[in-house]
Amino acid sequence: MNLEPTAISYLEAESLNPLPQTPEDFLRDLKQPSWIVIKGRDSTRCRILTTLLHGNEPSGFIALHRCLSEGFIPETDIHCLVASVPAALQEPFFSTRMLPTQRDLNRCFAPPFSDEQGQLAKEILAHIKKLKPEAIIDIHNTSGDGPSFGVSTLSNPSHITLTSLFSHRLVITNIRLGALMEIATDHFPVVTIEVGGRQEPSSHEAAYQGLCRYMSTKHLYDTGTTPDVFETLRHPLRLEIKENRTLCYSEEQQSGIDVTIIAEIEKYNFGEIPAAKTLGWLGELGIDVLTVKGATNQELINEYFQCSGNNLQTKVPMKLFMATPDPELAIGDCLFYLVAMDNCI
Repeated sequence: MNLEPTAISYLEAESLNPLPQTPEDFLRDLKQPSWIVIKGRDSTRCRILTTLLHGNEPSGFIALHRCLSEGFIPETDIHCLVASVPAALQEPFFSTRMLPTQRDLNRCFAPPFSDEQGQLAKEILAHIKKLKPEAIIDIHNTSGDGPSFGVSTLSNPSHITLTSLFSHRLVITNIRLGALMEIATDHFPVVTIEVGGRQEPSSHEAAYQGLCRYMSTKHLYDTGTTPDVFETLRHPLRLEIKENRTLCYSEEQQSGIDVTIIAEIEKYNFGEIPAAKTLGWLGELGIDVLTVKGATNQELINEYFQCSGNNLQTKVPMKLFMATPDPELAIGDCLFYLVAMDNCI
């Protein structure tokens, strides 16, 4: 089946003047996925910024709008992808991750490219290949509130240096979901930056400050050294709930629900959690409604969690991140990511 990809606009930043005063008005004007080129002092080199791969994660787009409003002149050309514009335009703005009939775009950057979102991802990848950028920064918001961090499939000086423009924390993952960052190589750095919750002004500010550093640094990899204060978390796993099971968040167990997670789960993002810590409660089916899959798809739930009475408890010391109190997000993606303390440096 041959599908036409979603139309993409290719725009010069200079052509956007006068720029709409608000990010929302700017989004309305774009209407569709768009590449925007900001000309830099050195046009022989370029870097890429991607935003709104998820329509409900606006901080990168808000930061881009602010830089364009200020007339920021970068050191190199910056090619900015504003991706899931139709989803972000759903009322209320920036509330919809992807349209109901479509796949998550940031799960489509690996074959097969067999549907509309896959074709869009394929066209984005072709344009990236044509540009041959020095680096790609992909800005996201976390599912719940929490500190900023980077995510990469590789741990080397280039990826650490890129991350340090935004955060002192990097997660090294071997999970493959079809995300854009998975195209990274040792010689082609790509880092996802999670700047915090989507409704937090501090997240928008973190995206803006990091983006300014990304655009104003003349040579990104000159130092090639690890920052003095840097935290690395390796080999994260995902705690997921199985299909057709129920989930809620509360200060106490809810009757008839398969899994009740503590309401304040967000406060544990990147904190150290000891073994035997209660994170919620389990219904009649117990821990079997949850799953933690390893790199070869083996089941690891009983290595990391245990059922004590009806309490869902940690089995080993760990750190969590991307924990959210939103059951729709948790069911559609995962409850949170976890890293055993042995893998935290």
